[in-house]
Amino acid sequence: MGKISGIAYLTSRWIRRQPLWLVQDAFMIVGFALIMFVWGGITGLKNVFVAWFISGAWGMGINLVAQSIGWDKQHRVMDMFIAAPVKPWHYVFGYFLPGLIFVAVDLMFMLPLIAYLNAWNILLASLVAVAPLLITGTLLGLVIVMRIKKATNISAITNPLQMILVILPPVFYPAQLIPLNIRYFVLLIPTAAGAELARQLAGLSTWHNLWYPVAVLVAWVIIGILASAKMVKWGLE
Repeated sequence: MGKISGIAYLTSRWIRRQPLWLVQDAFMIVGFALIMFVWGGITGLKNVFVAWFISGAWGMGINLVAQSIGWDKQHRVMDMFIAAPVKPWHYVFGYFLPGLIFVAVDLMFMLPLIAYLNAWNILLASLVAVAPLLITGTLLGLVIVMRIKKATNISAITNPLQMILVILPPVFYPAQLIPLNIRYFVLLIPTAAGAELARQLAGLSTWHNLWYPVAVLVAWVIIGILASAKMVKWGLE
């Protein structure tokens, strides 16, 4: 635990130096909440709770953690950690823990609305769906950034992967709006499966097929573990 906390301390300096990232995150929460409320009333607002937790988990894995490690690799900072007596999972967790401050900021703004709407079931359902997405996003992100040769390509790849897989699939809107014969294919996308799982657990979905998104998320976690174990190398391995 000491190794993880040490890495977390070193990788969390941006919180003090660039706090405006957190301010930006807060404004995005408020903005999306207002848009969804105007568009869909209370139902729209409840759906944005699910969407924000799902998109936050995916972004934290595929973008924040993976992109930071990718920059470490390009700038040779990773070599310092490889030379130290730490294992790869110490290193990844060391980046993961400071990223949780975004979750704390999200909760700070969402909890009053969740309490007002008595939407605690949505919060719990979203947290259940968030866990496999964090694992999948982080592992797949690592597979991608560890293979990037040019530093300028890191953001150019991870940023679109974050946004496209949140905006286009049914994350901010329910999957039941998509025809059933297409829905099964769309829900193969991890973010879509996570959002549908959360909505079904919270009672926001009219489509009752809980095990399909569960199976999809489990499959993506397995793919992420196998791919990262095969492609991510540590030191001279």
